[in-house]
Parts: sequence; C-alpha cells; structure tokens
Amino acid sequence: MAQADNYNTWLLDRSRPYLGRRVLDVGAGLGTFTELAAAGREVVALEPEAAFATDLRRRFAGRPNVQVVEADADELEGESGPFDSVICFNVLEHIPDDQGALRQFHSRLAPGGHLLLLVPAHPFLFGAIDRTVQHERRYKREPLRRLLEQTGFAVQTVRYVNPLGALGWVVSGRVLGRGQIPKGPLRFYDNLVPLLRALDRLELPFGLSVWAVARRVA
Repeated sequence: MAQADNYNTWLLDRSRPYLGRRVLDVGAGLGTFTELAAAGREVVALEPEAAFATDLRRRFAGRPNVQVVEADADELEGESGPFDSVICFNVLEHIPDDQGALRQFHSRLAPGGHLLLLVPAHPFLFGAIDRTVQHERRYKREPLRRLLEQTGFAVQTVRYVNPLGALGWVVSGRVLGRGQIPKGPLRFYDNLVPLLRALDRLELPFGLSVWAVARRVA
C-alpha cells in the first residue's frame, strides 16, 4: 500500500486532529506515515525489523525531528516518551498478543493523548492475502471497543471504513484466491479516494477496516 499515495494521505488526514506535537509511529515499515506525520512534528519511527529500520535511517538522515528506533513497543526507553499520539496502522493484526501491545501503547501516551488505530475488519474476510501477509486475525467493531476499554482507553470512535475495499478484498482473496493485492487494481482503487472520502460520512455496517480513536484519560 506504500504506492497508494491518495489512500495514505486520506488515512492520515483522519488522524491530524489528534496528532499533537510528538508522535509514535508503531511498525513504521517504509516510513510512509512517518513522512506524512513529520511535517511540523517530532516523530519516533518504531520498527522491529532490522532491514526496514536501516532503510528508515537512510530515508530520514538529516531530519532531526525524526528518530528511528529498532525495537518493539515494550523495548522503548523511557526517554522516548511520553507521546501526544500513537499511530498504529495495519500493524496490530500482526502481533500475537494484541492486548499486551495495546497496554504498551497506553503506557507511552501522555495523559489526554490519543491512539489512532486501523485494523482489518470482519473475520469472515480472512483469506489468502491475510495468510500471505501473516495476519493473526481480523477484528469486529464491538469486540475491538471492549479490548480498548480493557486496556485502559476511553474510546471515542470505533467504526467500519472503506466498504469498496472490502468488496475488492473478497474478490481478490476469497473468490480468485490471490495471495497479494494486484498492483493494477490497487492503482485504480487509489484513484477512487474522493469517493471513499464521501463514504466516510456514512456509518456503515461493513468495511475493509476498523478505524478507532481512543484516548488515555487525563
């Protein structure tokens, strides 16, 4: 999804009201969201994979407002926080102990800080693509709400987003049995972002992802 510029900008735009000045980007990967969040902010790009961490250091060399940390969330040093926000986009589903990870995110936030979370939706959509990218699970809205509350968060928003993406996922992963998202349809899908932004105004019972905003109570 790193090549889907419109989609990634749309996703971060949802987060901007909550980012604050100091951001932790969990599972930063190639640095797509680190780059978008770093405009006028300090960002710690947290990445446990050595190869990705090396690429991140190269990408953000000479950027004093971006710090790359090669570690898991529970390995962060105390001086790396607290943070005004934690962004965790399409990462939590890869972590076996998602509840433990959420507790770590909570502990890294300043009082009043926000967790901005995107995870894949609907267990019935689990298919070939999920197995290829090593997803542990997909989520339902209300169980995710309860999980956030159990880990200390005050939940502000939990909703399904991106209904068109859900249809594409079914066709690619469940009907055609593809193990990855094809690049051609991905480019076409990226061009549909204005329509996806309009659909954001609707509360729908399905979507490719669950979007959540949760706050550490002051």
